[in-house]
Amino acid sequence: MQLVDTSVWVHALRPGGNEAVRAALRPLIISGEVAVTEWILLELMTGLRTTERKDTLLRWFEPIGRLDFDFVDQWGKTWETAAKLRRRGVSPTAADCLIATVAMEHRVALIHCDADFEAMRRALPLRTQDWTGYLDG
Repeated sequence: MQLVDTSVWVHALRPGGNEAVRAALRPLIISGEVAVTEWILLELMTGLRTTERKDTLLRWFEPIGRLDFDFVDQWGKTWETAAKLRRRGVSPTAADCLIATVAMEHRVALIHCDADFEAMRRALPLRTQDWTGYLDG
């Protein structure tokens, strides 16, 4: 299983999105190897265009696995992640700290198109797959 960040879904789902990202993601979806968190779905919801519907997006994600985040237990781990990164000079968003924590807690690789995760990886036991190279083509 691999966690797919919002930065990938945006390129894969938008009309006129990145074809290389779509092509790389498609077989992973078909084989059931990808997952999201509820937080990633929330980020996608905040980016809906006026012509897009929440129900359509949620239906599209029904077959995609979900990685749980126990807010009671894992907030502390997320805070520790943020503090550790800050001490090492890395300043990601709170959302990226949460997503990285979920990936680490579930021991899965994080597929992304966001350079912040590569900076985080150098300071944390975070496994990543950097797909930003697909955007160059």
